[in-house]
Amino acid sequence: MDEADWNFTEQQAETVWTCEQLRDKQGVKPHSDIMLDLFFAPIDGEEARREAFEKALSSFGYEIAEADEPGQVAASIGPIPFTPQDIWLHEERTTKMALSRGFKPDGWGFAEPD
Repeated sequence: MDEADWNFTEQQAETVWTCEQLRDKQGVKPHSDIMLDLFFAPIDGEEARREAFEKALSSFGYEIAEADEPGQVAASIGPIPFTPQDIWLHEERTTKMALSRGFKPDGWGFAEPD
């Protein structure tokens, strides 16, 4: 799978919707600082080049974290402002890195820094 096969428009719309839901229903304040966690899963039928993907993430300042599921990759960055635009910046960047290395995005979450 490559970038041409991925629906970035739909992914961005889901990010905006999720941020609105978190703001409206969970009371997360816009522009509050968060530590963004991004999750990636191997693409079925493709070679998942984990080491290359983790190296690319690290070169952009993402910290590699322990993933919940075997074979998955988790990465964190922050603090960043809680806005759809800031989250999307990281989501789009890491999705492009993932797709070219046999992974696809599998969601995101966050923690508020201490």
